[in-house]
Amino acid sequence: MNNAISVIIPCYNAADTLRRAVDSVLDGAPAYLQLILVEDGSPDETGALCDTLAAGDARITALHRHNGGASAARNTGLDAADGDWVLFVDADDTLLPGLWQALEESGALHKDAGMILFGMTRQSGPAPCPLAPGLYPTLPALGDALDPLLFESGYLAAPYPKLYRKTGLRFDESLKINEDILFNLHFLQKNPAIFCLSGVYYKQYDGRTGSLSRRLRGDLLDAEQITRPALAALLAQNDLPAEALLQKSRVRAALNQYGLLTGCKGQMPFATRRALFARILADREARAALTARLRADPNRLLALPYRFGVALRLPGWLALYTLVKNRFL
Repeated sequence: MNNAISVIIPCYNAADTLRRAVDSVLDGAPAYLQLILVEDGSPDETGALCDTLAAGDARITALHRHNGGASAARNTGLDAADGDWVLFVDADDTLLPGLWQALEESGALHKDAGMILFGMTRQSGPAPCPLAPGLYPTLPALGDALDPLLFESGYLAAPYPKLYRKTGLRFDESLKINEDILFNLHFLQKNPAIFCLSGVYYKQYDGRTGSLSRRLRGDLLDAEQITRPALAALLAQNDLPAEALLQKSRVRAALNQYGLLTGCKGQMPFATRRALFARILADREARAALTARLRADPNRLLALPYRFGVALRLPGWLALYTLVKNRFL
């Protein structure tokens, strides 16, 4: 079972956290593990650290490339992976003890599945897996867990916490967001069987500066439009009802974009803000979800101007109030 598992860690500006991530992967790891560090043109000491770590353990390979983003780094790792299974770990996250033993004892690597899912936790709090342990040969077999797996929990959105049976699939390097969701959707079209492993073995450090929930950006609606056809194709392929899930995908993107616009400070032209609010307000289901959220907001005074803008569909008002509030409050 030589090189049965290839672990890929894309590394950029990770000098402060990479050793912790590598140590967590190697803790109790079998001799057949292949650990690939892909240094993505990092301006700090990450590249030198990758070489140092590789020199200290024969299981580690350090690769260096020009900066191309996480998708390009993961693809570089996939090209070098020798394992039958691939596991992605972010350079500022960690594996938790017990994964390698659990894989061996459960026989998960030999199950008739394309994906091995396992539990994770986050720095911000628990993240329970919606799926009970066991083998699910088809997506319909997931039952009511499919919705939370796709959306609330993020278990089928991120490239972790899971092992993929190695295929020829690659990440879309043209995307700056949702590239991991698109990869998972395409993977499940070809490999729908999932084995869920009992236990929590991944920790995501989601409190870091620059994470999606903490950084102002305006591309969430466009990104969802790009991934929606892949979701529709996956649902149609498995004869699953699509309307509710596709609507949920669209509405969640609108709510997340609204949250970044109203809750994150940063530079964004007024016209861009206004156009994004206009797109959100044009969606009837998104307006309804926003109205319900604003009615339940405990900060009623601060929420009142937003309620006014949403109710009257005033994207310019929302953009102006957001700019003023973020500057002075």
